[in-house]
Amino acid sequence: MKAKKSLGQNFLQDINVAHRIVDSISPLPTDTVVEIGPGKGILTRILADKVKKLICIELDDLLSKQLQSNFDAVSNVTVINDDALSIDISQIITSATEYKMIGNLPYNVASPIIRRYLKFTHKPSLITVMLQKEVADVITAKPGKMGYLSVEFQSECSAQKLFTVGPSVFRPAPKVNSTVISLTPHDQVFIKEHPGSRFLEMVRDGFSSPRKQIHNCLENRIAISKDTIELALNSANINSKSRPQALSLCDWARLYTSFYEMGVKF
Repeated sequence: MKAKKSLGQNFLQDINVAHRIVDSISPLPTDTVVEIGPGKGILTRILADKVKKLICIELDDLLSKQLQSNFDAVSNVTVINDDALSIDISQIITSATEYKMIGNLPYNVASPIIRRYLKFTHKPSLITVMLQKEVADVITAKPGKMGYLSVEFQSECSAQKLFTVGPSVFRPAPKVNSTVISLTPHDQVFIKEHPGSRFLEMVRDGFSSPRKQIHNCLENRIAISKDTIELALNSANINSKSRPQALSLCDWARLYTSFYEMGVKF
């Protein structure tokens, strides 16, 4: 079965890599696991023998039918032909059931899929996914190399790079390397959203020109005075000459609160 470029399909072929991905979620016989984009089922076959319940969400009609045929006699595996970006997880898993999420995600929809599952009220206890290395680098970046995605995702979860693989482990081989990352959603809300203001809107403004100093980025985007911006930065203990990629998540949180206390909303 040929991969469909329209769906960003690159099928994992290396069984050793597949075992490393599965092992990274420490599967238990009591676990419920959601697999996104199982494709030809290389992870599915390994997981089926290790967990209590495995729910596979596959968008491709032909692959879904093949998976259903292959696992029809396996009682703990359910294959759902649907889009991971539109499916309602509450219709599949009860709120009392803890679950983990795993997948070799298509590059073109990896970030939206992760974002969607982190925003669910009933979110996974652990997310382990393979995605394009460059995206993984940004999501897991530390201060000094952070970008908008770093702040967005790390405000929702702790993020860790596990390992990187080359194109040869896939068919067809992509033109870039891939990285497996582990995301653990925070138990509590890390960023308290203030009424009428959105934290990520401020962060987006702050990264409007990443090569410029933070005060210049904000001045170019916010319709308030330079003095007000300087006062907010000082209140948040942020050097106004810092570049946005150097700020930590805590820096952004303090800056957001400083602006709000000064009456500036985003």
